[in-house]
Amino acid sequence: MTAVWSTVLANRLGADRVLVGGACARYRLGNLVPAMVASPTDEAEVADVLATAARDGLGVVPWGGGTHQSFGRPPARYDLALDLGRLNRVLLYEPADMTITVQAGIRLADLARRLGESGQFLPLDPPLAPAATLGGVLATNLSGPLRCGYGTARDLVLGVRVVGADGTITKAGARVVKNATAYDLSKLYVGAYGTLGVVLEVSLRLYPLPPSERGWWLTGADLACCQEAAGRVLAGSHLTPIRLELLDAEAARACGCQGARPALLVSVAGVPEAIREQERSLAAQAGEVGGVIGPLERPEEAWALVRDFPWRSAPPFAGTQRVLWRGAVLPSDCAKAMAAIRGAATGAEMSMAATVSHGVLRGAFSGAAAEALATSVARARRALSALGGYLVVADAPEAVRARLDVWGPPPDGIALMQELRRAFDPRGILNPGRFLDGI
Repeated sequence: MTAVWSTVLANRLGADRVLVGGACARYRLGNLVPAMVASPTDEAEVADVLATAARDGLGVVPWGGGTHQSFGRPPARYDLALDLGRLNRVLLYEPADMTITVQAGIRLADLARRLGESGQFLPLDPPLAPAATLGGVLATNLSGPLRCGYGTARDLVLGVRVVGADGTITKAGARVVKNATAYDLSKLYVGAYGTLGVVLEVSLRLYPLPPSERGWWLTGADLACCQEAAGRVLAGSHLTPIRLELLDAEAARACGCQGARPALLVSVAGVPEAIREQERSLAAQAGEVGGVIGPLERPEEAWALVRDFPWRSAPPFAGTQRVLWRGAVLPSDCAKAMAAIRGAATGAEMSMAATVSHGVLRGAFSGAAAEALATSVARARRALSALGGYLVVADAPEAVRARLDVWGPPPDGIALMQELRRAFDPRGILNPGRFLDGI
């Protein structure tokens, strides 16, 4: 079957854009390697490949930069990796309207360079951003510290063009900021992990590059002190942070903060006079809760470490295995949640951080034994559940994955999500088994 399929794809796309056998190894997911890899160059070829895959019931995994393919369960079927890296063009850029339409395979680093030439930027800073593609970031709905000031990936998407599992091309939303559509279906594809369709192009809202920006470390006696300072920044002052990150002591050290105390990282943007005033206000807020502030000496490097934590900058504990996780609680409960995880997950070394404005947590467990790591995840989940939150595994060794469900207990509304999945992809060919299926 593989030989037949590879011949069909080679005839349609060209032999140089179809891989088989050992050449597919870099598309590995856990212990699974696809039988074939196809690299289309336009939407018609993507639609053709998916229509044929749907006809034969093949399992297709859309592939961008590969930076966050660790999310989700292993595919139930992995016949074909659909590499979208060649769909990487800027289609329409209107600097005056502060909007842009691009193909989903464009890398965020390339997009940032293009926008910077016009003094604009896309405030989307997920982990490992330079290597990530826009389509992959939207599929996983990943955002970074900048969500504090600019919102999440969903907030930046104006419209999408998508090819469905049967090869049908549709669009949702618009290319303009003002959109009168009653149902904004473009948001449906953000965070769907590629199970509802393959995003071909995206229209995005842009922002002007700020004239100036500064950042500070605020160190406190404990997490509760830093949380109180964050609460005052968000609700009790005139500060308008674009980033507000709470780090436990281990994460703070890994991201370049000297000492052994938790820290709150803050950055603001604007004209220099306004920034100086906000610095004075932040210093006063810190003093009221027993903390002190200091400037970020190398802000670009510091924020890159915080953005990539724990993917790139989690501390190298003595353990030989590591589990990366993400979770969420109420913004006011971030410090409480981090303390609860530390008290519950006693079988592993750990480090944690939180985007306080949105209550989004992330961290790493490290240890030698897979069983102990799986137990730590289970205990941490219970601790967050008691606070009304949740925890999902973002990356883990296969021995740990075999002992737990990476998604955890199904959320409310799972039946509706599964019904949508079946309606959009009745044969279950897109990322089969990785998300929503089999719960």
